[in-house]
Amino acid sequence: MTAEPLLDVRNLKVEFPTRHGRLEAVSDVSLRVEPGETIAVVGESGSGKSVTAQAVLRLLPRTCRTGGSVRFNDRDLAGLTESQMRRVRGAEIAMVFQDPMTSLDPLFTIGNQLVEALRLHLPLSRRQARQRALELLREVGLPEPERRLRAHPHELSGGQRQRVMIAIAIACNPALLIADEPTTALDVTVEAQILRLIRRLQADHGTALLLITHDMGVAAEMADRIVVMYAGKVVEQGTVEEVLLDPRNPYTRALLESIPRPGLDRHSLMPVIRGTVPGLAEMPPGCRFHNRCPSALDRCRTEEPTLLELADGRQSRCWLHDPNTRRPDLTTSRGAGHVQ
Repeated sequence: MTAEPLLDVRNLKVEFPTRHGRLEAVSDVSLRVEPGETIAVVGESGSGKSVTAQAVLRLLPRTCRTGGSVRFNDRDLAGLTESQMRRVRGAEIAMVFQDPMTSLDPLFTIGNQLVEALRLHLPLSRRQARQRALELLREVGLPEPERRLRAHPHELSGGQRQRVMIAIAIACNPALLIADEPTTALDVTVEAQILRLIRRLQADHGTALLLITHDMGVAAEMADRIVVMYAGKVVEQGTVEEVLLDPRNPYTRALLESIPRPGLDRHSLMPVIRGTVPGLAEMPPGCRFHNRCPSALDRCRTEEPTLLELADGRQSRCWLHDPNTRRPDLTTSRGAGHVQ
């Protein structure tokens, strides 16, 4: 790993104003992305993954209050003016959003939107930008690119719209691509095509990827390292092999045990995690996962665990790793509940 990561997020905190007062959606999140590396941020809906990504690019509403440090290429993004930040977005850090239909303007053609993105950051004439737009559509594998330039977003399929979003994102060859659930609304065949496309573009351009996903299969296929989030906090970090083959945190273990496996008896109960991620105004005391965790101890209900550095270099937020805590036997499959 290099001395200075491409992206270095430390102790990030995001608060939203609510009728209950200001509540934390993201709390004490730290992660780093090296040049050319792929980091997958995983967890259930409501874990704070997308808010973390939007906070990096300062895309949150002005009513939000943020804290901590976000450094990109050794620059503090929080210290940039909005004009300076607009030059970073798209040119140096690009984002592919979850739903391309709401990200693309329905009133303008694909060509207009691509040309606008190009001319915003590059010294190109309109003719040069249009030619570059054609090249980008070919690069992302969109058929009949000349025709697609004249089309409006509603005339394209979901997979085609996502390819357009990726074309816009890579237009200026950014050093970091943030992909927020880029395949959620796509069928499995198109999902595989989009993931292959992202991997190829990474290899061609040397782009680092921060991938937001709830799909552990996608994380396994794409990532070098995995960051697991729950209720606004990081609960485990490690390499993809460490986290998926030997999870240390009970929440990570429960996520993996909840994945359907081939050969499962159709009459058997499918493992699930009981309950739901707590809302911002419903955070329990102590460990935020303790009321869903089969391994919870009395200490978990009253004291919030810290993110501990384990002997193998990975991190986990759990009192089970504290040498002063009696560790129950986790060798059996107890990380998830079952449908009653």
